[in-house]
Amino acid sequence: MNEINQPIDIYTGVITIPGARYFPEGVTAAPDGTFFVGSMYEGCILRAPAGSGLMEPFIPSGSNGLVSVLGLWADQARNTLWACSSDAGNGRLTGSAPVGVKAFDLQTGAPKGSYDFPGGGFANDLTFDEQGNLYVTDSWTPRILRLPAGGSTLEEWINDPQLGVEQWSLNGIDFDRTGRSIYTVNQRAGLLFRIAIQPDGSAGSPILIQTSQELRRPDGLKVIGPHTLATAEGGAGGMAVIAVDGDTARVRRIPAVLDGVTTFAYYRGSAWVVEGQSDHFWDPAHAGPDADPPFRIVKVSLD
Repeated sequence: MNEINQPIDIYTGVITIPGARYFPEGVTAAPDGTFFVGSMYEGCILRAPAGSGLMEPFIPSGSNGLVSVLGLWADQARNTLWACSSDAGNGRLTGSAPVGVKAFDLQTGAPKGSYDFPGGGFANDLTFDEQGNLYVTDSWTPRILRLPAGGSTLEEWINDPQLGVEQWSLNGIDFDRTGRSIYTVNQRAGLLFRIAIQPDGSAGSPILIQTSQELRRPDGLKVIGPHTLATAEGGAGGMAVIAVDGDTARVRRIPAVLDGVTTFAYYRGSAWVVEGQSDHFWDPAHAGPDADPPFRIVKVSLD
């Protein structure tokens, strides 16, 4: 299996994110084309109405206990916007609330629910299976938590050292309907795993997928077709498309020359990649306390 790098013209769609200290991370798109993005520093969520190229205020800073906003999911079926809220220690609201998953009305932004991580941790990204069970990665421990459909408490679905015992390991996650399994990436090690959902709902043993090349700080993960995944690569400034064949996979890299890629939304066949300038957020001594605005979400073709 050989690497294929495919440079492309990315400037076919841009959503601008205002503010010098916003530092966007999580992003999601509703079916009508409304985009939502969360702030690592401010602990708030912005919205770009369908067809707009500019974000506007939607959920205020700290609402429902938000601290730093990471993974987002626009859940049209339940009229809910789900958000991972974590505390990296350097956001404006650090120390103000427990880590967990927050739920808001998708139309109004009104709080609908709050689900704390048992034992703490770092909520990073989330997905749903076809039965409405929510799965969320913990970047500080090798575990994935699960909120049963209609439930009120997050529970540990899997905790396995194979997934990575160092902090900042588990990141993106998505459900594969075809194989009825969960895919997830280890950001630090550049690894991809598949975990079967057993008939009783429990987790099978993690399977390490042997990729044609190491993923470069994979951040965010989506199943975009049969046996096909996509991930943003913070270490490469673009995207990677992953064609899975059993327990192996071929990686096709799509450079986009973006600054501080965090994650992406998958909308109408394209990746909408967050240019979060994250080096300024995580290492201000290296890059200065403020980024070089504007922050952006950039459309990247996956063809």
